[in-house]
Amino acid sequence: MKEKKSMSGEGVTVVTCARAPPQISGTGTVMYELLRHFPKFSIILFSRKQRQTISRDDRVLPFATYDVGRASSVTFATFVRIVLLPLLVLSMLIRIKMSRRPVRNVLAVFPDLDFLLASLVVAKILNVPIFVYLHDCMTETATQIMDKTASKLAEKWVFSKAAKVYAMSAPMEKYYRDRNLRTEALPHGVDASLIRSAGDRPCGGKPRVGIAGAVYETNGSAIKDLVDAKKASGDSFEIHMATSEQSIPYLRMLGVKDHMDKIGTFPSHSAMLDFLSSCDILFVPMSFESPNYKDLLTIFPTKVTDYWLAQKPILVYGPREYAFVPLAERDGYAKIVSERGSAGLQKAIQELCRDSAQRAALLKASRKMIELHEGKALAKRLMADLGITKEA
Repeated sequence: MKEKKSMSGEGVTVVTCARAPPQISGTGTVMYELLRHFPKFSIILFSRKQRQTISRDDRVLPFATYDVGRASSVTFATFVRIVLLPLLVLSMLIRIKMSRRPVRNVLAVFPDLDFLLASLVVAKILNVPIFVYLHDCMTETATQIMDKTASKLAEKWVFSKAAKVYAMSAPMEKYYRDRNLRTEALPHGVDASLIRSAGDRPCGGKPRVGIAGAVYETNGSAIKDLVDAKKASGDSFEIHMATSEQSIPYLRMLGVKDHMDKIGTFPSHSAMLDFLSSCDILFVPMSFESPNYKDLLTIFPTKVTDYWLAQKPILVYGPREYAFVPLAERDGYAKIVSERGSAGLQKAIQELCRDSAQRAALLKASRKMIELHEGKALAKRLMADLGITKEA
């Protein structure tokens, strides 16, 4: 059995991240904040070609970046996966060979099951260590039978072969450790230089409740509940939303699109922060009826760090069994509505608008969270594990 190549010395880290910067997505945001601190020539980055909004004027990383494979909204059947996975592996290997740079190790970022499986194979072929960064749980997010089988295989392979497995939240780390699977929490970093002015203002006229991010099964029903609360209150508040182009048809299917007072896509991360800071209250929707219930027990909604930076009161709507909900309350940066129904949402919005002391306390706690999640310190931890010693 051959020994794996050393992580020390010259070489690059191959990062495989299906939704990578400058793509606008939760994963793209997390990885941008980590990787922007890496030295210029320390990474080769692989991502999928996405059919979604791409930020052209910010969040661009100075690394060799290659699109391999195209995003699909369809779960691959086994026979299709058997054909496409070797092609994905081959595409990565050809690009790595053409770079003429020795590979130190591989950092595989999940979610994207096929990308993760391909990354495991590439690391095996190159005989280098692999590190895995889990933004979601593996088997818990699989909904199709074929995906469940493949995810169980991937999970077993990851936890037996990876040099280190990172979890994006402390609850996720605990969830895996309770199953005797070794993990280390590596939370979402924040760029404190992007913080907006904390100048508070009373909700004049109709308060503007803002939402940012994609809409899908794990948050769609919570957004529908907010719209129902708006209608039940006689349109006493407005809903402003910045989302992806792909979310618009889903909002229409939910029957809520026409009830949004303002809706649009965000052309850049900076523009999205400006949008959020123009709202009065920022809404975190967490479904009470998600098909990925087990995964929601451990997740950290990536939009929350941008909400901290926007310096507006945060309203979290979701059941307390999701670990994020009581943690947000404990850390003091969000008002919580954990019982489903429009009455609780209406009351919370009214209270946030009327209580300036409560708003000030929430914003102060958000600033504290920004300090605790300083991105450069987290990136240095990861670079040390990967054997990258020089800073950007």
